Amino acid sequence: MGHGTSLRSNLFLATLGLSLLGAVMVYSATYRDYGAHYLIVRAAHIVLGVVIFAVVRKIRYTTWRRVYPAFYLAVLAALLLVLVPGIGTEVGGARRWFDLGFLSLQPSEFAKLAAIFVASFALARYRPGRKFPVGALAAVGLLFLLVVAEPDFGTSLVILSGVGGVLLASEVRTRSLLSLGAVSTVGLVGVMLLEPYRRQRFLAFLDPWSSARGSGYQIVQSMLAIRSGNLLGAGPGAGERVAYIPEIRTDMVFALIGEELGLIGMLVVIGVFVFAALAGYRIALGAPTTAARCVAAGITTMLTVQAVFNVGAATGVLPLAGMTLPFVSYGGSSLMVSFAAVGILYRISEDSERVREVDAGASASEDTDSGRRDGRARDPRAVRGRGARRAGGHG
Repeated sequence: MGHGTSLRSNLFLATLGLSLLGAVMVYSATYRDYGAHYLIVRAAHIVLGVVIFAVVRKIRYTTWRRVYPAFYLAVLAALLLVLVPGIGTEVGGARRWFDLGFLSLQPSEFAKLAAIFVASFALARYRPGRKFPVGALAAVGLLFLLVVAEPDFGTSLVILSGVGGVLLASEVRTRSLLSLGAVSTVGLVGVMLLEPYRRQRFLAFLDPWSSARGSGYQIVQSMLAIRSGNLLGAGPGAGERVAYIPEIRTDMVFALIGEELGLIGMLVVIGVFVFAALAGYRIALGAPTTAARCVAAGITTMLTVQAVFNVGAATGVLPLAGMTLPFVSYGGSSLMVSFAAVGILYRISEDSERVREVDAGASASEDTDSGRRDGRARDPRAVRGRGARRAGGHG
C-alpha cells in the first residue's frame, strides 16, 4: 500500500470514526426523552453518508468542472424556495429546512460545496495580470446572502472560509488576498452587528458569567459540563448531570464529549481533526492541477474552520456561531456533505497518485527506449497526465 493510499484511507477511517462517536453522543443526549429514535435516525444518516462517499470517490474532479453550474443553480433555487412560507420549514425563527418526512434537507449545507466549486474552477483559470473573476465571487456572494437571510450566520461564515481556502491555493496575489480578506471581515462584522441576538452572543462571549442566566447561559453551562468531566469523564450516557445545555446534540455536542469522555476524550477528538486537516492540505499540495488543489484546499479549510469554531464555542474560546461539529453533531445534511467532501478529497488523492505513477513510467520509458527519439511515452495516459499538468493544471 502506497503512502497516498494509506493517507486517504486513514482520512476516511478517521472521519468514519468521528461519525460513529457522534452516534454515541447523540444517543447519550437523547435516549432519556426519545429512547433509540435518534440513534436509529443517526445510523441511517451514517449509512447514507458512507454510500455518498463511495459514489463521490468514483467521480473525477474534472467531472465536477462540467456539472458544477447545474449544481450551483440547483442549490440557488433550493435556497430561494426554502425561504418561502409553506415550503421551507421554520424552526426557532429560522427557515432553513425542507421537511421530506423521512429526511430534512438543509440547502445551506450544500451551498458550502457549491461555493467552493464556483470559486475553484474560476480561480484555476486566473493568472496575475488577467481580469479577476468578479462574476464568480458575486455568485458566491449571492449564496452567502441567501444563507444569511435564513438566518444562518454560522454556515455563511463556513462558506466564506471555504472560499478563503480556495483563494489561498490559487495564484491570486497576496495584495489582492489581503484586500478581499479585509472586505470580507468588514462584511462579516457588519452582518454580526446588524442582528441584536448576534450582538448579544458576541458580548456574552466577552464575559459570559455576567449574563449567565441570559445570553451567556449556553456558554456557561457548556464550560461547567466540560469542567465536570475532569480527566476521564463521567462515562457514556452519564452526561448533563451538572448542567443542562441547549442544542447539545448539534452545536454543543463537544461539551457533552468533555463531560462524558473528559479531557482525554476531547484531546483525542481534536487530534483526529488535526490529522484530517493535515491530510486534506497534504492532498491539496499534491494535487495534479490548480483546480484540484483549489477544491481540496477549500474543502479542507471549510471542515477545519467549522470544527475550530464548534470546539471554540463549547470551550468559551470563540463566540457562538451556530456551527455543528463535522461528522459528530446530529444532522443528516451536514453529514452527507461532510462525507461527500471526504469522497472528493479521496478521489483527488487517487488521481494525483495515478499521474505520478504514469509520469514515472513515462520518464523510465524515455530513458530506456532509444528507438523513440521524440520523447513520447508508450502509455497514452502519460501524455494526458503530463499534458494536463503543463496546461496550467486547469483540470
